[in-house]
Amino acid sequence: MAAPGVEFDTKKPISRKGIEPTQVKSIRLVSDLDDGAANDGVGTVKEKNGLIFGKTYTFKVDSYTNGDPKDINLIKWAVSYTDKETGLLYKNVLKEAFTGDEISITFNDSNGCGNDLDIIAYINDADNEGKLTLFKHYRFRFFDRVKLLSELEDRKKEPWRINQDNTNTCGPSAIMYSFAKKDKENYAKFIANLHRKGYAKFNDYKIDISSDGDLKDIADTNPKTKENYPTTMASCDWIPNTCITDDENIFFDFEGNTKEDFSAMTVPSRMTMLSQKLLGFTDVTDNTNLFFRKTGWIWGSTVEDIAELMNTKEAGYEVFLLVNMGLFNNTISGDFAVPQHWIVLESISHSQTDSGYIDITIYTWGRNPKTKYSYNKIRYEVFRTNYFGYVKAK
Repeated sequence: MAAPGVEFDTKKPISRKGIEPTQVKSIRLVSDLDDGAANDGVGTVKEKNGLIFGKTYTFKVDSYTNGDPKDINLIKWAVSYTDKETGLLYKNVLKEAFTGDEISITFNDSNGCGNDLDIIAYINDADNEGKLTLFKHYRFRFFDRVKLLSELEDRKKEPWRINQDNTNTCGPSAIMYSFAKKDKENYAKFIANLHRKGYAKFNDYKIDISSDGDLKDIADTNPKTKENYPTTMASCDWIPNTCITDDENIFFDFEGNTKEDFSAMTVPSRMTMLSQKLLGFTDVTDNTNLFFRKTGWIWGSTVEDIAELMNTKEAGYEVFLLVNMGLFNNTISGDFAVPQHWIVLESISHSQTDSGYIDITIYTWGRNPKTKYSYNKIRYEVFRTNYFGYVKAK
């Protein structure tokens, strides 16, 4: 007995009632694509090479296999893709049914960023009719994904490579350094998600660039055209540092350039919050002064301060020191010195070879703490006049 629609002796198709005899052969994009990174590992930016999140694009059926359909409302649309990172197939991400020979789609699926999307128009067969494949840019579309992932691999191996460069983002740098030391895989995942989707969450801390106009502007930054952009700063450092700084600054916008000072300030309460919510520390104490040196305005007991920091490190705390920049150039600061910089303390002790000196090992500015620098041995008076306390966490 022959199967429905086929006579096995003649092998000729029989006309099937109710099935449109034509199919969508091809579709085209009416709108222009947008500029973004080529993601080639060398930072090339290409013109009109992809779709961007949140923008509306118009598509139109270009041709059919057997003449125009009897009713254009028989044409249906779908957007599908296979996630490059998970291998999962998203069969159709359109949230409502679209019909007709033309469609305007707003691409609000953040998970689709960084993937090749199949825009499909069909009448009978979604798998074999009109299809147009287009790349959807990462949320930070001008930042090379290949370079960013390579930078993250370097920092997973050596967290001290995290570097604020010429930006005033020492607080976030210290936090991200601690994050990479504590949990390198989730550190890298947090930044990779932020770059791809514009959304990252770990523990009780999240960044969502869709919730804030300033963060949207940050994500749209083109390093090649932005004024005062820190050109030698790694993208995997600039993206989280800039987002955290802007997101946590209630009163001032921060754009991540080298000329911003006050808007980039990270106060101790934010270091405490980030230690708890992002890093997941439960025992956090703020022991800083913002207006007077920790060891006293005019005088102080440096030896006791060193002993306190030694005991804190021995107890297993991560220690974020708040200091004046005079600490790094052997300068005894005046009575009205102010705190300027966050560093991460790795070790500290009374010098065993030079009385009146401190042996100290710290992380700052993308430098290896194990390498000897001029500030590894500090005079008591230099330390005393540039030290404003610490935030400890474990």
